[in-house]
Amino acid sequence: MLVRPALAAITVVDNGGLSVTLEQPARRILALAPHITENLFSIGAGDLIVGAVAHSDYPAQAQAIPRVGSYGQLNLEQVLALQPDLVIAWSGGNTPAQLERVRQFGIPVFESDPHSFAAIAANLRLYGELTGLQTLAETAASGLESRVELLRLKHQNAAPVRVFYQLWHEPLMTVNRTLLVDQMLRLCGGENPFADRPEAVPQLGVESVLAVRPEVILTTTEEAPHDWIERWQRWPELPAVQHELFYQLNADWMHRATLRALSGAEQLCLHLDDARKKLGQGK
Repeated sequence: MLVRPALAAITVVDNGGLSVTLEQPARRILALAPHITENLFSIGAGDLIVGAVAHSDYPAQAQAIPRVGSYGQLNLEQVLALQPDLVIAWSGGNTPAQLERVRQFGIPVFESDPHSFAAIAANLRLYGELTGLQTLAETAASGLESRVELLRLKHQNAAPVRVFYQLWHEPLMTVNRTLLVDQMLRLCGGENPFADRPEAVPQLGVESVLAVRPEVILTTTEEAPHDWIERWQRWPELPAVQHELFYQLNADWMHRATLRALSGAEQLCLHLDDARKKLGQGK
């Protein structure tokens, strides 16, 4: 493990608006979601993680970290046995009652739930403060911001493309504007016809999708059944079916709020650029 000098007490505000104070930079961290583990590795703090949850599989070194359950069900005995000086939790997935139990044992809990590239960058910087790795964290965060800005500039005048993002197939699910996937779509010049739905993950009937006439249908490599394209071909009136504009993306790149989400956005932009050509729109 790298030796880092002890610093003065650190106070940061987490994604839930709560203040978290450490007497010195964290040295034993529990990461309670895969995106948290991945982001800690991104700032050079992977060696500080003493426990993680199921599916924390990236980078490869993360697979050797002891498990303390799943994000939805922690093993509190294992949590305490690892003697963490900081728990970084996922407020969008970890059980509030279990996090409160952790706090009752005097363990600081920082809650993370980024839903935008700006929030990912902000979280990286906060992790840097909590670990004393501000320089590495700033490099990772500013690199992310630079790549986002390049994509924005490249596609700011791109012809809009109406996209249905198929998050799940039975029942049909998509995303509204509060989720990172929607920001990726907008960054690439895509239009999400369900962006204004009140629920983050709207459940839809097929009729709702037919009504908005998507020009492109997207899904990921993990969420779609093998015959997902054939299922849509039952409605030849859809522009996406007429032009055969179906694309699959890497699920982890699309759904984990990490640096790899930029790879997901870049892949998405390439697909929409290809769709524009096939739709005769150019760029």
